[in-house]
Amino acid sequence: MKSMFLDRSRDFFEILSFEKERWPDFYFEYVKNAPKAFSLYHEAVGITSEEIQKRVSSFERRALDKCYQSISTLASYEYETARKVVSLAKERNLDLSKLKIYIVGALDFEATYRLSEYKVFVDVLALFKIGFSTLPELVVNNLNQF
Repeated sequence: MKSMFLDRSRDFFEILSFEKERWPDFYFEYVKNAPKAFSLYHEAVGITSEEIQKRVSSFERRALDKCYQSISTLASYEYETARKVVSLAKERNLDLSKLKIYIVGALDFEATYRLSEYKVFVDVLALFKIGFSTLPELVVNNLNQF
C-alpha cells in the first residue's frame, strides 16, 4: 500500500534560501507539487492570488526558521496519526488506498482542512503554533466529519 502521507513540508522551507521579495514567486512554484490539493485549499480559505502574495510577504523569517528547526519532530506524530487512522478505517470501513494526507507549508490560517472525503490538508505553519503533537487528533477529527 502506498503511503497515506504526501509530506512536502521540508520542500516549503526552501523559501528561506530566497530574498523575502521573492517568497511569493517561490510559493506559486511550490504549490505546483500538489496543484489540485492547493487549489482546493485556496478555495476553502477563499483567497485570491493577490491576497496569497500579500500573505506570503507578511511571513516573518524568524517564525519560519523556528518551524523549520522543529520539523524533524513531526515524523513521530505522522506515525501516531497513521496508527489512529488505520484503526479508524477499520471501525468506519474507510478505504485506506484512497486516503491522502497532504503535509505542507501553506498560508498559516488553520492547521487542517478537509478537502474531500479522502483528502486532508495539513499546514505545518499553523500546526507548529498549536503543537505538532495535535496532528493525530486533528486528522482523525477531520476524517470523522464524513
